[in-house]
Amino acid sequence: MKRVVVFGAGPAGSAAAMSLKKFSGIEVILLDKATFPRRKVCGSGLSPWTLQLLDKMGVGSLIRKEAYPIKAGLIGGAGGTVVELRSNYEASVLLRARFDTLLAYEAAQRGANLREGIRVQELVRENGRLLGVKTNQGEIEADAAIVCNGSASKLAQAKRPGITLRALMGWYEGVEDVSDAVEIYFDPMVKPYYGWVFPESKNRVNIGICYNPTIGNLNAKQRFQAFIEGRLAQRLKYATPINYLVGHPIAITHKPTALVQAGTLIAGEAGNLVDPATAEGIHTALASGIVAGEFLASLLESGTEPSLEQLSPYTKLIRKQIGSRLMTSNAFLQVAKTPILDLALRFGSLKPVKNVLTWALAGA
Repeated sequence: MKRVVVFGAGPAGSAAAMSLKKFSGIEVILLDKATFPRRKVCGSGLSPWTLQLLDKMGVGSLIRKEAYPIKAGLIGGAGGTVVELRSNYEASVLLRARFDTLLAYEAAQRGANLREGIRVQELVRENGRLLGVKTNQGEIEADAAIVCNGSASKLAQAKRPGITLRALMGWYEGVEDVSDAVEIYFDPMVKPYYGWVFPESKNRVNIGICYNPTIGNLNAKQRFQAFIEGRLAQRLKYATPINYLVGHPIAITHKPTALVQAGTLIAGEAGNLVDPATAEGIHTALASGIVAGEFLASLLESGTEPSLEQLSPYTKLIRKQIGSRLMTSNAFLQVAKTPILDLALRFGSLKPVKNVLTWALAGA
């Protein structure tokens, strides 16, 4: 029996654990420093591509039972033009605290040993071979590991192309004109990134901004307030905020890099595998977690030692799985930095323009 320890029970870690348990002779220990449900700073949008992956994992119906269905998208530019996009794409929104809990507990149902409230301190290696992991509750022996514990992970630090963005968001009830549409606005104080309004139910929405902190002089709260006043002041006049605003760093990349260590694979936000234009990380987390679990399990099942050399093809597999999407998204980001997006929105009623915008929004 081979033992794999997965650090982080978010989408990447849960997907990795489920993939590992499809193979025989592998014990999976799934660790998370928090206890579920736990808060996550995220718009909680599940794109069409994300729902497809959830179906592949066999949890699509489980998620849809609780998610709020999305039938349309509103996209607005710095000039104030807003275009409504409707199509046959299927999307939804489910509060990340609930989404992550469902996935982690499903991984446990499938045989992973889920341990909550355990903080990983360091990996233990000898002569280039992984021996185990030190935690705040003692040591755990392991034959291999998958690191999925987020962008702040100290276990996966490496130089990777990309930058670190900031997000700030809050939750509100009683916002006017909430429908079956997600809203994305490329406002001047956050462009080329955006502010959003994502409905989690008919009465509750999450509102946030994502931005590059090196551009402009406003801090997070000032940018958020400017976004609210410019776009949503009237709609929030009688709304009630829920709790307080929360923020989070988001490390993005357009090229998966440095995802392998001796006995260890890296997936999700721990490897900066986040969409460079939208800062959406659920799809890439699930996709990389699936690849990591299946690739590592196939090696262990064949009796192959998970050395650095044997694990090295993993990065190429990740690039094949999500690399083209990240590169395409990066190209969209470059367009968003120019007046082209605002120009396109002016002609948003034209079918070819709507088709392109719908495709871009569906990916977000």
